[in-house]
Amino acid sequence: ESYYLRLTANHSQSKDYKDGSGRIVPSHWDKWNTDVALGFTPDAQTLIELSAGTGDGEARYGGRGMDGTRFRRESAGLRFEKSAISPLLSKLEAQLYYNQADHVMDNFSLRPFKPSGHMSMPMASNVRRTTTGLRAAATWELTPATSLLTGMDAMNSPHDKRSGSAMQPYGSKPWMRDARFSNLGLFAELNRQLDLENKLVAGLRLDRAQAWRYPDASSSMGGMSMAAGNAAASNQRERSALPSGFVRWERELAAGSTVYAGLGHVQRFPDYWELISPGNSSASSGNAFASLKPEKTTQIDVGASWKAQDWQAWTSAYLGYVQDYMLFDYRGGMSSQVRNVNARTAGIELGGSYRLTPALTAQATLAYSWARNATDQRPLPQTPPLEAKLGLDYHQGAWSAGALWRVVAAQHRFAAGQGNVVGKDFGPSAGFGLLSVNAGYSVHRKLKLTAGIDNLFDKNYAEHLNLAGNAGFGLPGGQRINEPGRTLWVRADFKY
Repeated sequence: ESYYLRLTANHSQSKDYKDGSGRIVPSHWDKWNTDVALGFTPDAQTLIELSAGTGDGEARYGGRGMDGTRFRRESAGLRFEKSAISPLLSKLEAQLYYNQADHVMDNFSLRPFKPSGHMSMPMASNVRRTTTGLRAAATWELTPATSLLTGMDAMNSPHDKRSGSAMQPYGSKPWMRDARFSNLGLFAELNRQLDLENKLVAGLRLDRAQAWRYPDASSSMGGMSMAAGNAAASNQRERSALPSGFVRWERELAAGSTVYAGLGHVQRFPDYWELISPGNSSASSGNAFASLKPEKTTQIDVGASWKAQDWQAWTSAYLGYVQDYMLFDYRGGMSSQVRNVNARTAGIELGGSYRLTPALTAQATLAYSWARNATDQRPLPQTPPLEAKLGLDYHQGAWSAGALWRVVAAQHRFAAGQGNVVGKDFGPSAGFGLLSVNAGYSVHRKLKLTAGIDNLFDKNYAEHLNLAGNAGFGLPGGQRINEPGRTLWVRADFKY
């Protein structure tokens, strides 16, 4: 028997950065976290591990009307593993976990307060999500060439909130339950080695998803509403037996070369931000909570990889159809509405590397994504543009160096004012090219020092997938936020 103790800790911070034109972009953040795990192995086939963690932080957002002033999290878990149980049952796994996120956003702590159209006074919003769950799985060796993984998982996640102002701090308000989600899933995955070159993998999953909303909390203003009671029947949603599955064939052509093809289907129940947060969620504003359908994606994937002594290459492609994609229509200010549409998607990636000399290797990748809203007959929003990367890596003794040229094309396929939970399209975006370089030296086998310059030529650019500027910081609204200009960095890697 043996024991182990693993402790990890991190504290990092960043100041506001300047874009390529020298303009300051609010982006300061300061965060820390620490995690500990205590393990016990009574024998070579058994593991019991207890873990816990906590963390917090703050962040300024140039693209939002509020900043994150608290990102407190707490976590705990218990894990059990047992292997080599019998010739048929090769492994048992079980896990219990607890996670809580306590998040505060306000418009005055990390920025000078400036009244805006939807926030005329200093305000703070405090949300808390507590998630508890479990997972259990068993691995069965049915034959020497066939293994089967079976299991189940369950999750329960209530969501609470409260808000306040300078006159009524949020900390003095009671928590209000505004939503709760739960999920129960059963899954199985079969691995079958057909022969020396061919392998088949297939999986199936069934989910029972439930959601509750509490209108008393959702309609509260300034914390003056009554405490939320039980959700009525009209405020509960349930979807049983949401099916997901896949089948994948893999073939080894030669040493280091493979091809694969797969077909998959997944059904996804809407999350909190899709069911509760949109402006048309409530019963009096469209009742998207009751009408929004689960997202159903069917996709074909194919790919191949080749490897030789001095070079390697790979490619992958997909073609998909999404029924009831959850699309957000943004209507100005903080208002948004969600609805279902059908969509078609496709994409391809290519990549490879070639060793020019024993010390010098060239690399290249190319990626393209395409998506169309079949219901509205227009492009699907939040689709990245064509992107290519060219790189050179040098390794000789204790020295190393590298250069990366990233080239992104203009994106003319967009849907202005539409998007998803993460962001929206503002319009077309310009292409750009960035050159970054780095060099490193291994002082000894335990210590390596590396320095680099990102965006070497200080280009002023913005990614197509981005957030709009916020007028409170003097940034233009309805436009993308620029990325950092020339950035110098130094890193030390120590192994022990």
